[in-house]
Amino acid sequence: MWTYYAIILVTMGIAFYLGFNRKLPVGLVMVIAGAVGLLASGRGLPIRHMVEGSFYFLYLMMVIATSVVFITTLEMSGSFDALTRLLILKLHRTPWALLCLLMLIVMLPAMLTGSAPVAVLSTGVLVAPILLRLGIPKIQTAAILAMGGLLGQSAPPINVMIMIIATSVFMPYEGFDLPLAILCFPMAAFSVLYLGLRYVRRETLAEVVKEIESPGSTTSRSPAPPGHGSATTNAAAGAHGTDPGTLATPTRSTTSGTPAGWLPFLPLIVLAIFMTGPRAWPTKFVDPGAPLSFTISAIVALFTGRRINIIELSRRSMKKALGVLGLFVGIGVLVQVLSFTGLRGFIAVASMAVPRRFLYPFVGITAPLVCGPLVPFGASAVVGPPFVLAFTDKNSVIIASAVSMFLSLGCLVPPTALSGLFGARVVGIEREYGKVFRACLIPAALTFIEALLFMIYANPIGKFLGV
Repeated sequence: MWTYYAIILVTMGIAFYLGFNRKLPVGLVMVIAGAVGLLASGRGLPIRHMVEGSFYFLYLMMVIATSVVFITTLEMSGSFDALTRLLILKLHRTPWALLCLLMLIVMLPAMLTGSAPVAVLSTGVLVAPILLRLGIPKIQTAAILAMGGLLGQSAPPINVMIMIIATSVFMPYEGFDLPLAILCFPMAAFSVLYLGLRYVRRETLAEVVKEIESPGSTTSRSPAPPGHGSATTNAAAGAHGTDPGTLATPTRSTTSGTPAGWLPFLPLIVLAIFMTGPRAWPTKFVDPGAPLSFTISAIVALFTGRRINIIELSRRSMKKALGVLGLFVGIGVLVQVLSFTGLRGFIAVASMAVPRRFLYPFVGITAPLVCGPLVPFGASAVVGPPFVLAFTDKNSVIIASAVSMFLSLGCLVPPTALSGLFGARVVGIEREYGKVFRACLIPAALTFIEALLFMIYANPIGKFLGV
């Protein structure tokens, strides 16, 4: 039996290595590794199981697709421009509060989509030039984007990793909002203040406010200092697969300018009502579901800001979502193959057989490392369920929340490093990712310790929080 599983693991590992070495898309690498695993198991290549696996996360893919459309609509309509402009004008006298709310803007797309890359490549592209203009170096700016992406990925209301785990262990996705908020938001505030506050000067903020308030200003994005702007624009272009010379970033206003008043925030208000209504009034408010909520809010956003070209909106949304959707197809195929060959059960049993005194560090260290090749979504499908089931005597909501934090830290682990590499790419220092990783070490270590404490004291924490 051990030889059988070892052969499958080794052949799939070789497929992963060759795929990443040739820089193939992660989703395609997972599909290839799944096909290789099927062949190595001696059961041929049953296409039915691969097709069935590709639809394993269909609902989550609908959530991702509609949320990306919503986020892109907010970018193109000017809602994010208006929000950033408002924050700078109102909070320039309190730099710590401004940085915390800019971090929240970075996190917002990941909170709504469950995907760190979407956050870094949407609002991250918007916030990065502002952080650079405030005097924060490129290394620290990339680290802020990386931490914002991975923490937003775990933050409520949408945590895809827990959704995947809950689907596998037949646990409802309920009661996670408060534990995840406690885990993510304080650490997000610490991360941005630790990485950026010492570089921000009130004089620089005053200059930025003057630029925004100047009569000719039509954009909330402050110009980057010399040498910064071009790198940011080119990196964002590369991230979206666009020619840097022709990129029209979503943060730059069109001739119609940035919309004013409260109207740009109406789509976010509508989405908040749809998200909180069923929880606040469960017997009176019909839950429309996340895909429909994002769709309706995106339609509202079409009429609350700048005029939007639907074809351009579709093109940008597809560029952002296609890689993530392909990733979910690959994860589904991989999970189906692991289940079909019995390897998934073997991994579960092996994980649960770890001695109890070693179980906490084993989970905390293994989860981020597995995310390196498998990315957090793939790792949550493979090792997430056995990690949660290994603590049957603990509060499952708190344990799953802590596991999702460990998995999110995998966004910093090569070769994929979803938020880390994308953050470095946005500011044009992708080749210096080692420095970005070192800048993230302190916030990442504290996030690790926080999740570990949640795991150790899961029962009293769950009792205190009422989950």
